[in-house]
This record gives sequence, structure tokens and C-alpha cells, in this order.
Amino acid sequence: MIERDLSDPDGIITVRSSGDWTRAEIDEHFAALREIVASRRRNGDPIRVLSDLSSACTDDMGINDHILDECHRTYQPGDQVAILTPGPSSKRWLRERLRGSEVAAFSSRLPAEMWLMADDLPPPE
Repeated sequence: MIERDLSDPDGIITVRSSGDWTRAEIDEHFAALREIVASRRRNGDPIRVLSDLSSACTDDMGINDHILDECHRTYQPGDQVAILTPGPSSKRWLRERLRGSEVAAFSSRLPAEMWLMADDLPPPE
């Protein structure tokens, strides 16, 4: 399951994902997310996304690579994306894969939200 929540008063787009997903579900999610992001860009709003994968079960590297490809298609320089991971190994894996981008991996929500709201902090190493 993948759902998007736009109710955050600070404008953070929250994505909650759990279980395993098919490629079609991922494509559907990112198509909807790109529409939300495009609307925010047109309005001049900052793009801040908190993607909660802490309940995710996918270990399929093909699916994980597809998700990363979709992230690169969706986000632009200056967008801030924080990903909550299910554990330390997935956090390390994501940080390695995302090095040099403005996407950060976290293991808890509060630091992720704080990073999203701080405009001048680089992603943690």
C-alpha cells in the first residue's frame, strides 16, 4: 500500500508505504506524486517530501532500483526528500545510493522533519 497525505500544516507531502509493491503500484504512485509536485512548483511552494518506508517489506533490488529511478524523474535540485527506513542496513544502502542528491535517509521521524524544515542543511552522511 502506498498513500499520500497533504494535510501537514508546514506543507510537507507525507508518503506512507507498507508491505510489498508491484511495479505498477509504484508507477501509479509516482504519477500521482508528480502531479502534486508540479502543482506545488506552479504555486512557488517548496517541495518537501517525507517518505515513510519504515513498514516496507521489499527486498527486491529490481523494485528498489525502480523506485530510485522514479525519484530521480520526480525530484529536481532544491527539492528536499527525507526517507524513513525500516532499519540501519536500508538506511546505509539508501545513503550510498543517494550520495550527492538532496534526498536523505533517516531512521526516525523527528530528525527527518527537522531536516526538511531547515533550508540550508545538507543531507546527513
